[in-house]
Amino acid sequence: MKRAEPAIKRFSAYLKRRNYAAHTIVNYTLDLRLFFADQTAAPAKITYREIDAFVDKQLEQGLAATTRNRRLHALRHFFEFLLEEQEVAGNPVKASHFARLGRPLPRALSKDQVEALFAQVKHPMDKALFLMMLRGGLRVSEVVHLKRQHLDFDEGAVWIEQGKGKKDRRVLVSADTVASLKACLELRPKGVPCDAVFWNRKRPLAPLSVKAVQKKMERCARAAGIEATCQQLRHTFASNLLEHGAELVTVKELLGHASMGTSERYARVSNQRVKQEYMRTMKKVLKDNKI
Repeated sequence: MKRAEPAIKRFSAYLKRRNYAAHTIVNYTLDLRLFFADQTAAPAKITYREIDAFVDKQLEQGLAATTRNRRLHALRHFFEFLLEEQEVAGNPVKASHFARLGRPLPRALSKDQVEALFAQVKHPMDKALFLMMLRGGLRVSEVVHLKRQHLDFDEGAVWIEQGKGKKDRRVLVSADTVASLKACLELRPKGVPCDAVFWNRKRPLAPLSVKAVQKKMERCARAAGIEATCQQLRHTFASNLLEHGAELVTVKELLGHASMGTSERYARVSNQRVKQEYMRTMKKVLKDNKI
Protein backbone atom coordinates (compact mmCIF):
# COMPACT_ATOMS: atom_id res chain seq x y z
CA MET A 1 0.00 0.00 0.00
CA LYS A 2 2.76 2.44 0.96
CA ARG A 3 4.56 1.89 -2.35
CA ALA A 4 1.47 2.95 -4.30
CA GLU A 5 0.37 5.89 -2.11
CA PRO A 6 2.55 8.59 -3.78
CA ALA A 7 1.23 7.58 -7.22
CA ILE A 8 -2.36 7.58 -5.93
CA LYS A 9 -1.95 11.11 -4.57
CA ARG A 10 -0.50 12.33 -7.87
CA PHE A 11 -3.37 10.65 -9.71
CA SER A 12 -5.93 12.40 -7.47
CA ALA A 13 -4.23 15.74 -8.13
CA TYR A 14 -4.35 14.98 -11.86
CA LEU A 15 -8.11 14.31 -11.66
CA LYS A 16 -8.63 17.62 -9.86
CA ARG A 17 -6.72 19.47 -12.58
CA ARG A 18 -8.98 17.79 -15.15
CA ASN A 19 -12.06 19.05 -13.23
CA TYR A 20 -13.41 15.62 -12.33
CA ALA A 21 -16.34 15.63 -9.92
CA ALA A 22 -15.36 15.58 -6.26
CA HIS A 23 -17.29 12.37 -5.56
CA THR A 24 -15.54 10.64 -8.50
CA ILE A 25 -12.13 11.58 -7.14
CA VAL A 26 -13.07 10.35 -3.67
CA ASN A 27 -14.46 7.05 -4.97
CA TYR A 28 -11.50 6.41 -7.28
CA THR A 29 -9.04 7.12 -4.45
CA LEU A 30 -10.87 4.74 -2.08
CA ASP A 31 -11.06 2.05 -4.77
CA LEU A 32 -7.33 2.30 -5.50
CA ARG A 33 -6.40 2.12 -1.82
CA LEU A 34 -8.69 -0.88 -1.45
CA PHE A 35 -6.89 -2.68 -4.26
CA PHE A 36 -3.35 -1.83 -3.15
CA ALA A 37 -4.07 -2.73 0.50
CA ASP A 38 -3.56 -6.37 -0.50
CA GLN A 39 -0.58 -5.75 -2.79
CA THR A 40 3.08 -5.86 -1.84
CA ALA A 41 4.40 -4.98 -5.29
CA ALA A 42 4.80 -1.48 -6.70
CA PRO A 43 2.30 -0.37 -9.37
CA ALA A 44 4.84 -1.07 -12.12
CA LYS A 45 4.92 -4.75 -11.11
CA ILE A 46 1.14 -5.28 -11.16
CA THR A 47 0.01 -7.68 -13.91
CA TYR A 48 -3.33 -8.94 -15.16
CA ARG A 49 -3.00 -11.82 -12.66
CA GLU A 50 -3.36 -9.44 -9.70
CA ILE A 51 -6.38 -7.89 -11.40
CA ASP A 52 -7.83 -11.38 -11.91
CA ALA A 53 -7.40 -12.14 -8.21
CA PHE A 54 -9.01 -8.81 -7.28
CA VAL A 55 -12.04 -9.55 -9.46
CA ASP A 56 -12.36 -13.04 -7.97
CA LYS A 57 -12.31 -11.59 -4.47
CA GLN A 58 -15.03 -9.09 -5.37
CA LEU A 59 -17.15 -11.94 -6.75
CA GLU A 60 -16.70 -13.97 -3.57
CA GLN A 61 -17.93 -10.99 -1.57
CA GLY A 62 -21.06 -10.90 -3.70
CA LEU A 63 -20.57 -7.32 -4.87
CA ALA A 64 -22.80 -5.99 -7.62
CA ALA A 65 -21.44 -5.87 -11.17
CA THR A 66 -21.75 -2.08 -11.21
CA THR A 67 -19.55 -1.79 -8.10
CA ARG A 68 -16.95 -4.19 -9.51
CA ASN A 69 -16.87 -2.29 -12.78
CA ARG A 70 -16.50 1.06 -11.03
CA ARG A 71 -13.45 -0.20 -9.15
CA LEU A 72 -11.99 -1.59 -12.35
CA HIS A 73 -12.57 1.75 -14.09
CA ALA A 74 -10.60 3.42 -11.28
CA LEU A 75 -7.75 0.97 -11.76
CA ARG A 76 -7.74 1.24 -15.53
CA HIS A 77 -7.74 5.03 -15.42
CA PHE A 78 -4.98 4.98 -12.80
CA PHE A 79 -2.73 2.78 -14.93
CA GLU A 80 -3.47 4.89 -18.03
CA PHE A 81 -2.21 7.87 -16.04
CA LEU A 82 0.96 5.99 -15.04
CA LEU A 83 1.43 4.88 -18.65
CA GLU A 84 1.38 8.51 -19.80
CA GLU A 85 3.88 9.28 -17.04
CA GLN A 86 6.03 6.41 -18.37
CA GLU A 87 6.00 4.70 -14.97
CA VAL A 88 4.50 1.43 -16.20
CA ALA A 89 5.01 -0.59 -19.37
CA GLY A 90 1.33 -1.32 -19.97
CA ASN A 91 -2.16 -1.38 -18.49
CA PRO A 92 -2.94 -4.64 -16.64
CA VAL A 93 -6.71 -3.99 -16.64
CA LYS A 94 -8.24 -5.67 -19.68
CA ALA A 95 -11.70 -5.45 -21.20
CA SER A 96 -12.32 -9.08 -20.17
CA HIS A 97 -12.09 -8.08 -16.50
CA PHE A 98 -15.28 -6.05 -16.70
CA ALA A 99 -18.68 -7.63 -16.09
CA ARG A 100 -21.20 -7.36 -18.88
CA LEU A 101 -24.17 -5.30 -17.78
CA GLY A 102 -27.51 -6.23 -19.28
CA ARG A 103 -29.57 -3.38 -20.67
CA PRO A 104 -32.62 -2.72 -18.49
CA LEU A 105 -35.89 -3.82 -20.00
CA PRO A 106 -38.28 -1.09 -21.09
CA ARG A 107 -40.82 -0.37 -18.35
CA ALA A 108 -44.35 0.14 -19.60
CA LEU A 109 -47.12 1.85 -17.66
CA SER A 110 -50.02 -0.19 -16.33
CA LYS A 111 -53.60 0.48 -17.39
CA ASP A 112 -54.32 2.17 -14.04
CA GLN A 113 -51.24 4.36 -14.34
CA VAL A 114 -52.20 5.47 -17.85
CA GLU A 115 -55.71 6.36 -16.67
CA ALA A 116 -54.36 8.25 -13.66
CA LEU A 117 -51.91 10.16 -15.87
CA PHE A 118 -54.46 11.22 -18.49
CA ALA A 119 -56.91 12.26 -15.77
CA GLN A 120 -54.42 15.05 -15.02
CA VAL A 121 -54.10 16.19 -18.64
CA LYS A 122 -56.37 19.23 -18.96
CA HIS A 123 -55.46 20.98 -22.20
CA PRO A 124 -56.50 19.42 -25.56
CA MET A 125 -53.04 20.02 -27.01
CA ASP A 126 -51.33 18.21 -24.15
CA LYS A 127 -53.70 15.27 -24.52
CA ALA A 128 -53.04 15.07 -28.25
CA LEU A 129 -49.27 15.12 -27.95
CA PHE A 130 -49.29 12.48 -25.16
CA LEU A 131 -51.62 10.30 -27.25
CA MET A 132 -49.21 10.51 -30.18
CA MET A 133 -46.65 8.73 -27.97
CA LEU A 134 -49.10 6.30 -26.37
CA ARG A 135 -51.11 5.36 -29.48
CA GLY A 136 -48.54 6.01 -32.20
CA GLY A 137 -45.26 5.18 -30.47
CA LEU A 138 -43.65 8.48 -31.43
CA ARG A 139 -40.47 9.68 -29.80
CA VAL A 140 -40.84 12.99 -28.01
CA SER A 141 -38.49 14.60 -30.54
CA GLU A 142 -40.76 13.39 -33.34
CA VAL A 143 -43.83 14.80 -31.63
CA VAL A 144 -42.43 18.33 -31.35
CA HIS A 145 -41.37 18.34 -35.02
CA LEU A 146 -44.71 17.08 -36.33
CA LYS A 147 -46.18 19.39 -39.00
CA ARG A 148 -49.75 19.77 -40.21
CA GLN A 149 -48.88 18.42 -43.66
CA HIS A 150 -47.75 15.19 -41.98
CA LEU A 151 -51.29 14.42 -40.80
CA ASP A 152 -53.58 12.24 -42.90
CA PHE A 153 -56.91 12.07 -41.10
CA ASP A 154 -58.61 10.17 -43.94
CA GLU A 155 -56.14 7.31 -43.58
CA GLY A 156 -55.68 7.72 -39.83
CA ALA A 157 -51.95 8.01 -40.33
CA VAL A 158 -49.03 10.31 -39.60
CA TRP A 159 -45.86 10.70 -41.63
CA ILE A 160 -42.70 10.93 -39.51
CA GLU A 161 -40.10 12.83 -41.47
CA GLN A 162 -36.42 12.34 -40.73
CA GLY A 163 -36.86 10.56 -37.42
CA LYS A 164 -34.03 8.98 -35.48
CA GLY A 165 -31.42 7.52 -37.82
CA LYS A 166 -32.79 9.67 -40.67
CA LYS A 167 -35.41 7.02 -41.34
CA ASP A 168 -38.79 8.30 -42.51
CA ARG A 169 -41.82 6.17 -41.66
CA ARG A 170 -45.60 6.11 -41.79
CA VAL A 171 -47.36 5.58 -38.46
CA LEU A 172 -50.99 4.60 -38.03
CA VAL A 173 -52.89 6.32 -35.23
CA SER A 174 -56.06 5.34 -33.41
CA ALA A 175 -59.48 6.97 -33.77
CA ASP A 176 -59.23 8.62 -30.34
CA THR A 177 -55.88 10.13 -31.33
CA VAL A 178 -57.31 11.51 -34.58
CA ALA A 179 -60.20 13.07 -32.64
CA SER A 180 -57.76 14.55 -30.14
CA LEU A 181 -55.57 15.98 -32.91
CA LYS A 182 -58.60 17.63 -34.54
CA ALA A 183 -59.61 19.19 -31.21
CA CYS A 184 -56.05 20.40 -30.76
CA LEU A 185 -55.89 22.01 -34.21
CA GLU A 186 -59.13 23.91 -33.55
CA LEU A 187 -57.32 25.74 -30.74
CA ARG A 188 -54.05 26.22 -32.63
CA PRO A 189 -53.15 29.92 -32.72
CA LYS A 190 -51.93 31.69 -35.83
CA GLY A 191 -48.22 32.12 -36.39
CA VAL A 192 -47.01 28.82 -34.89
CA PRO A 193 -43.49 28.43 -36.37
CA CYS A 194 -42.66 25.86 -39.05
CA ASP A 195 -46.36 24.96 -39.43
CA ALA A 196 -45.93 22.72 -36.37
CA VAL A 197 -48.95 20.86 -35.00
CA PHE A 198 -48.03 21.62 -31.38
CA TRP A 199 -47.03 24.96 -29.95
CA ASN A 200 -45.54 26.66 -26.93
CA ARG A 201 -48.62 27.74 -24.97
CA LYS A 202 -46.78 30.50 -23.11
CA ARG A 203 -45.10 31.83 -26.26
CA PRO A 204 -47.08 30.69 -29.33
CA LEU A 205 -44.54 32.21 -31.73
CA ALA A 206 -41.75 30.08 -30.23
CA PRO A 207 -41.34 26.41 -31.13
CA LEU A 208 -42.30 23.72 -28.63
CA SER A 209 -39.18 22.03 -27.23
CA VAL A 210 -38.52 18.48 -26.11
CA LYS A 211 -37.73 19.77 -22.63
CA ALA A 212 -41.08 21.56 -22.43
CA VAL A 213 -42.95 18.33 -23.24
CA GLN A 214 -40.91 16.43 -20.67
CA LYS A 215 -41.78 19.09 -18.09
CA LYS A 216 -45.46 18.69 -18.93
CA MET A 217 -45.10 14.95 -18.34
CA GLU A 218 -43.35 15.50 -15.01
CA ARG A 219 -46.13 17.79 -13.77
CA CYS A 220 -48.94 15.45 -14.81
CA ALA A 221 -47.20 12.37 -13.40
CA ARG A 222 -46.56 14.13 -10.10
CA ALA A 223 -50.20 15.22 -9.91
CA ALA A 224 -51.28 11.64 -10.65
CA GLY A 225 -48.99 10.28 -7.92
CA ILE A 226 -47.03 8.06 -10.31
CA GLU A 227 -43.63 7.95 -11.98
CA ALA A 228 -43.91 8.29 -15.75
CA THR A 229 -41.84 9.60 -18.66
CA CYS A 230 -42.49 10.32 -22.31
CA GLN A 231 -40.35 7.35 -23.24
CA GLN A 232 -42.53 5.10 -21.10
CA LEU A 233 -45.57 6.06 -23.17
CA ARG A 234 -43.68 4.77 -26.22
CA HIS A 235 -42.76 1.59 -24.31
CA THR A 236 -46.39 1.17 -23.34
CA PHE A 237 -47.45 1.50 -26.98
CA ALA A 238 -45.10 -1.33 -28.00
CA SER A 239 -45.99 -3.57 -25.07
CA ASN A 240 -49.73 -3.13 -25.64
CA LEU A 241 -49.40 -4.17 -29.29
CA LEU A 242 -47.34 -7.26 -28.48
CA GLU A 243 -49.61 -8.33 -25.63
CA HIS A 244 -52.59 -8.19 -27.98
CA GLY A 245 -50.99 -10.32 -30.68
CA ALA A 246 -49.11 -7.90 -32.96
CA GLU A 247 -46.17 -9.33 -34.89
CA LEU A 248 -42.72 -8.18 -33.82
CA VAL A 249 -41.87 -7.01 -37.34
CA THR A 250 -44.94 -4.73 -37.27
CA VAL A 251 -43.85 -3.18 -33.97
CA LYS A 252 -40.37 -2.68 -35.42
CA GLU A 253 -41.74 -0.70 -38.37
CA LEU A 254 -44.12 1.39 -36.28
CA LEU A 255 -41.41 2.32 -33.78
CA GLY A 256 -38.86 3.07 -36.48
CA HIS A 257 -36.24 0.70 -35.09
CA ALA A 258 -33.24 0.11 -37.31
CA SER A 259 -32.80 -3.48 -36.17
CA MET A 260 -35.06 -6.27 -34.95
CA GLY A 261 -32.87 -6.65 -31.86
CA THR A 262 -34.09 -3.35 -30.42
CA SER A 263 -37.72 -4.37 -30.88
CA GLU A 264 -37.07 -7.79 -29.34
CA ARG A 265 -36.46 -6.09 -26.00
CA TYR A 266 -40.15 -5.18 -25.93
CA ALA A 267 -41.03 -8.80 -26.67
CA ARG A 268 -39.02 -9.80 -23.61
CA VAL A 269 -41.21 -7.53 -21.50
CA SER A 270 -44.32 -9.16 -22.96
CA ASN A 271 -42.90 -12.63 -22.35
CA GLN A 272 -42.14 -11.72 -18.75
CA ARG A 273 -45.76 -10.79 -18.19
CA VAL A 274 -46.89 -14.05 -19.75
CA LYS A 275 -44.59 -15.87 -17.33
CA GLN A 276 -45.93 -13.90 -14.36
CA GLU A 277 -49.50 -14.68 -15.39
CA TYR A 278 -48.63 -18.35 -15.81
CA MET A 279 -47.02 -18.56 -12.36
CA ARG A 280 -49.95 -16.77 -10.72
CA THR A 281 -52.52 -19.04 -12.35
CA MET A 282 -50.51 -22.21 -11.86
CA LYS A 283 -50.40 -21.64 -8.11
CA LYS A 284 -54.20 -21.87 -8.11
CA VAL A 285 -54.10 -25.00 -10.27
CA LEU A 286 -51.62 -26.72 -7.99
CA LYS A 287 -53.65 -25.78 -4.96
CA ASP A 288 -56.74 -27.49 -6.38
CA ASN A 289 -54.98 -30.41 -8.09
CA LYS A 290 -52.74 -32.38 -5.77
CA ILE A 291 -50.78 -35.21 -7.42
